[in-house]
Amino acid sequence: MKLYVSLTSPFARKVRIGLAEKGLAQRIEQIVVDPWNDDGTLTATNPLSQVPALQLDDGLALTDSDTILGWLDRAFPQPPLWPHAPQARTHAEAIAALAQTLLEYTVFLVLEGRRPPATRSAPMIERRTQSLIRGIEALDHRFHASTVHFHLDSIGVACALGYLDFRQPELDWRRHAPKLATWMEWAAQRPSVRGTAPPPA
Repeated sequence: MKLYVSLTSPFARKVRIGLAEKGLAQRIEQIVVDPWNDDGTLTATNPLSQVPALQLDDGLALTDSDTILGWLDRAFPQPPLWPHAPQARTHAEAIAALAQTLLEYTVFLVLEGRRPPATRSAPMIERRTQSLIRGIEALDHRFHASTVHFHLDSIGVACALGYLDFRQPELDWRRHAPKLATWMEWAAQRPSVRGTAPPPA
């Protein structure tokens, strides 16, 4: 199996953390690619030129981080990436979905900031920024910031907050989420998180 990743992609990072948590990081070949300047290596597996992309041994390609993580959890069920109890899993799925949207909104701000100033949408930038702040504040109240387990809700939150630090430090998310800030200090030291941190800009 081959996993195509970018070292700065938060979506690829989710899968890389999942692999590390399951002890699979050395069993699946990880190939670093540049989705913005692909030489055909990535598009041969994912024609949309997006990471992550997982090519299975039978040739089937899986794209989208949540699809890949779902397959990994079925193919390698231990340790599980979701809580076993139905209510706990539902809560974790809700948190993971919120974290995923925060990631997508942050990526929007990053890409919008790369456009020429005259073509940027100030109303959309403001709307997404305010949505991010509300989402972070909601996570601060809703997320069960456990230091006992590290399921996909924790992985998603760690990736979302880490990407904000990496690409949007001016948002200063810790000012809006003191409990998350404390939890993130712990999460950042976890080997799977520390080992997948993006390289310095």
